[in-house]
Amino acid sequence: MSNKGENMKLSELVNEVNYEQELSSLCNNLCEKLTHAMHTRWEHSKEETTHTYKVGQKYIKIIVCEKGQHASVWGFINKSNPNFKEGDVLKAAGWRTPALNKARGNLFDGYDIDPQTMRIYGPDYLR
Repeated sequence: MSNKGENMKLSELVNEVNYEQELSSLCNNLCEKLTHAMHTRWEHSKEETTHTYKVGQKYIKIIVCEKGQHASVWGFINKSNPNFKEGDVLKAAGWRTPALNKARGNLFDGYDIDPQTMRIYGPDYLR
């Protein structure tokens, strides 16, 4: 017979797994939207440009691939930095580091990618 404390831990674990799966699905969807938008705007990119992601401890890195090789970082998605909400979209400061001044949106709130905007190149600049 299990006690309530063990059940709470199991419940928390299930919630964490569900969150990880949802965030992974949102990142996959973002990569698909970015790739589609890039191909819509630039016909010549269809055979060359795709997007993928890599899950890290605190952030998920959204990567632009050219001809199958990692070429640049589109941005980062917050996973566990307590200074941001889970799913916050962060601009890249470099290959390994997000800009930590302000979130540019949130995947859980919806993050549209329009081929006619600069979002195909990276998260929005601050205004």
